[in-house]
Amino acid sequence: MTPAPPLSNQETKELIEGALNRHPERPWCIHRLYEEVVRPEASSLDRDLFERTETAARELAAQGRVRGKPIDAIAIGVHCEDAMYWSIHSRQEELEDFGREYESPAILNRLASHFRCTGL
Repeated sequence: MTPAPPLSNQETKELIEGALNRHPERPWCIHRLYEEVVRPEASSLDRDLFERTETAARELAAQGRVRGKPIDAIAIGVHCEDAMYWSIHSRQEELEDFGREYESPAILNRLASHFRCTGL
């Protein structure tokens, strides 16, 4: 079985925007968008496709087609980051509007397993 051809940037954006619009009741972290929307059949991380997912989500937010917020945490010698995205059709305009679980530092604990961390 041959692998599916890579998604174009436009196809990736359409998949992400469609998923967020179908589920406006909650924000999605970039890892969830990658794992459940862009590459649901993957058994391991495809770094190139993950980076394309990040780029597409950032572009959608910059174009006002979705809402997004980067999340950063700095611990001793380590910088961790992630991003959350949600539909523009959601009643919530800010990430914190989704409730206490999306306020710092609660969100940092909730998303700890998804953060991408690098040494400073």
